[in-house]
Amino acid sequence: MLFGNSDTRRFVLGYDLGEKVSQISYLASDADMPETLSVLAGSELYNIPTVLCKRKEVNQWFYGKEAVRHIDDGDGYEVRGLLAAAKDGKPVKVGNTEYDPIALLTLFVKRSLSLLSMEVSLDNVDAIMFTVRSLDHRMVQVLNAVTTALELGTSNVFYQSHEESFYNYMLYQPDDLTHHTILACDYDHEDLSVYEMDLNYNTKPVVATIDVKTFDDLRMDEEGFPTDAALFHKTCERLDDEFLTIMQKVCGEKVISTIFLLGDGFREKWPKRSLEFLCRTRRVFQGNNLFSKGASIAARERIRPSGNASRFVFLGEDKLKANLGMKLLKCGTEVYHALLDAGVNWYEAGTSFDIIMDPSGILNIEVTPLTGKMPRIVQLYLDGLEKRPPRATRLRIALSMGSVNEVNVKVTDLGFGELFPATGKVWEQTIEV
Repeated sequence: MLFGNSDTRRFVLGYDLGEKVSQISYLASDADMPETLSVLAGSELYNIPTVLCKRKEVNQWFYGKEAVRHIDDGDGYEVRGLLAAAKDGKPVKVGNTEYDPIALLTLFVKRSLSLLSMEVSLDNVDAIMFTVRSLDHRMVQVLNAVTTALELGTSNVFYQSHEESFYNYMLYQPDDLTHHTILACDYDHEDLSVYEMDLNYNTKPVVATIDVKTFDDLRMDEEGFPTDAALFHKTCERLDDEFLTIMQKVCGEKVISTIFLLGDGFREKWPKRSLEFLCRTRRVFQGNNLFSKGASIAARERIRPSGNASRFVFLGEDKLKANLGMKLLKCGTEVYHALLDAGVNWYEAGTSFDIIMDPSGILNIEVTPLTGKMPRIVQLYLDGLEKRPPRATRLRIALSMGSVNEVNVKVTDLGFGELFPATGKVWEQTIEV
């Protein structure tokens, strides 16, 4: 099934924007699973170093592996930590010149997207999902600024955390991998992040939750693995012991069906005893492109949802965890009107609609959590509402979210035509969810 209206092959992208390395996966309209862009044709080198380099004395910029090469050769100024700098917002000094950190991050994303030209034309891209390790309000602002500056050919540009990309990846996996708890262990030689995904099949739709724990027990020096054979062996043994201890704690009494080992930290094949432990009654996979693949799957789900996605709802850190709605009269019959649905990203949640108000001056909003808490009704009292005949008061109700736990409700008196002009009165209330 095609995404776009033309009969050409269309694509969606998943862009994993990392502090150290980034990746791009793409999913074709006639494919079931995504592919990941390799920085070297015919190989499985997916990581694009999130690095820029400005050549000394001239205004020439390099990115990724080429930037690293010029830095190593000593003929350019290195610019690392692009994400952290963009979030910080302070100018970045490169040589003797200061640069806007958003502009630098935009340059990196633009140049790295140009790598796609060998496989995919950006003109044939219908949606892009950017995924980052964690997504807070500031990170959303940064991504908004970057994607606006990029002037991408599609308006379908979305953002999500690694947690949600993990969830989206699992949506497309065989059912036998998702019967019990699923782990993804992401290790980059510094922190080990363990993503623990649980599916509650007792609810409809099935509620998916992910708990993330971070460990620094496997942290290594900047130099990485020693070149000396004896020291290399000793380092591998230490990592294996530490990882085994962590996994024994994490697994505990849980029934775990599937484990993914992700990131460059596992590349040296040091897990031995820990791998023996993990492989007992569990399926174990190794790779490092799960998040970018999950992001491309998510991009497709956004523009053309599959039946598979409708069976599940993901309640991650960034998600609204309750349904909000109101009972309204329609053609004389009371019906439930959904306002906000659980499972949407809080920073994307919002709605606005008009109603004809009854004389009571009270709005009842039903809050139904999907986390097991009891449903409740929140009442909004419209004090000072203009006295008018029945069915002569029109209100605009707008909902937005200030954080993952706060829904802001704004009610505006619109009056009713020329006979009953609007007073411009506004009532506002914040609902804790």
